Amino acid sequence: MISPEASTLITLIFYALASIVGLAGMIMRSPLWRRLGCWLAMAGFICQTLMLATGFHKALPGGLSLGAYLQMLAWFVLLCGLAVWFKLRQETALLFAAPLGLMLFAMSAPYLSALVQVPPSLKAPFYALHIGALFLSLGLLALAFAAGALFLFLEGRIKSKQSMKGFWQDMPALSMLDKINAFTTLTAFPLYTLGIVAGLIWAKPVFGATVTGDPKEVISIVVWLLFAVLFHNRLANGWKGRKPARLAVFIFLLCLFSIIVVNTFMDTHHAFIRR
Repeated sequence: MISPEASTLITLIFYALASIVGLAGMIMRSPLWRRLGCWLAMAGFICQTLMLATGFHKALPGGLSLGAYLQMLAWFVLLCGLAVWFKLRQETALLFAAPLGLMLFAMSAPYLSALVQVPPSLKAPFYALHIGALFLSLGLLALAFAAGALFLFLEGRIKSKQSMKGFWQDMPALSMLDKINAFTTLTAFPLYTLGIVAGLIWAKPVFGATVTGDPKEVISIVVWLLFAVLFHNRLANGWKGRKPARLAVFIFLLCLFSIIVVNTFMDTHHAFIRR
């Protein structure tokens, strides 16, 4: 059985190499190095997948650790980065996903033993519908955030007539960044909706009510409403460019607040650390 520490170290090395090589490829404008960074990110993803499949969580008796939670989120981020790479033939999404996965793994290391007890009623169906759908939607939303933030930054440089030579010439076109933002947000919203609905259904037998007023529930519903606005306007009103980019960035930052602040510091059913 592979220990959480060994699994973390091996995968961390792959994601670190992918981040360094990919960044070097972007700075040096080397297609070979960028491609190598993508393959290293894929190798790290495969390594993490094998670690999960061969018993990583069996070494965590009694529950799921905060560290494992962050690592699972990293896995979904890399999965979405790979999907965009294969679907849209864009290396940039995966080259952004690798450093994000690296950061999540680095953050996870001190918390591998901080167990979050899982109630017996929250078993396979719950994780498949609630946790799985939400994690996948967050992975997609992370890429929507990266594409939206880069879109806003590059658009600002173009409008202010700053130089777009050298390194900046290799950045994706604004139309491609908008396409990545649209693909990820339109895919993520139905998954996020599925995750929220599954959570509300399971809340009744677990917590005694469908809606309990828990801080995590409140902020998740706010995120869903904003997400619904973005989804509707993208699909029905043909939103493009700056508006959906800004809203995608804001929604992702709100999700980060929910994960980091609400789950860690507030009194909630979803707390990482029970006081």
